[in-house]
Amino acid sequence: MSLDARSVGRMRGSALMIALFVIVVMALLAAAMGRFLTDSSEKNTVEVRSVRALLAAQSGLEVALYRLFPNRTLADPLPAGVCLATSTVSFAGNPGLVDCQAVVRCVALPVTDNGLVSTGYRLESVGTCGASNIDSANPDFAVSRTLTVEAYDGGS
Repeated sequence: MSLDARSVGRMRGSALMIALFVIVVMALLAAAMGRFLTDSSEKNTVEVRSVRALLAAQSGLEVALYRLFPNRTLADPLPAGVCLATSTVSFAGNPGLVDCQAVVRCVALPVTDNGLVSTGYRLESVGTCGASNIDSANPDFAVSRTLTVEAYDGGS
């Protein structure tokens, strides 16, 4: 089983073609993996900002609820609650919520409990993190989350 000179001459370029094919396939795989990594990091960034926006919205609700129902003491049993139509809560001093803010809207509603009408409140908080600056060299995006809560003081 010896190879003659003709068959060796025909097979001389096949190794080069196989090597070129392997190089092209590996380059395509490397490019696809690079794109997968980029997509994964973008999804991770969106997830982190989403959680931060949710925490900003929750913090905005807590601030608004404290304004409505402040701590009561024996000396001042009924401090007046404050229902601001729209207020902005900034988190500039909080390193966990940098570039985040919450916009809280408050609406007073009549609430009937056991035949007694009292005042209730509907609070909506929109937490936003990030900035959407399209003109920058590296455009960013903003993520927001909205929470709504209704509360009243139990008719007291």
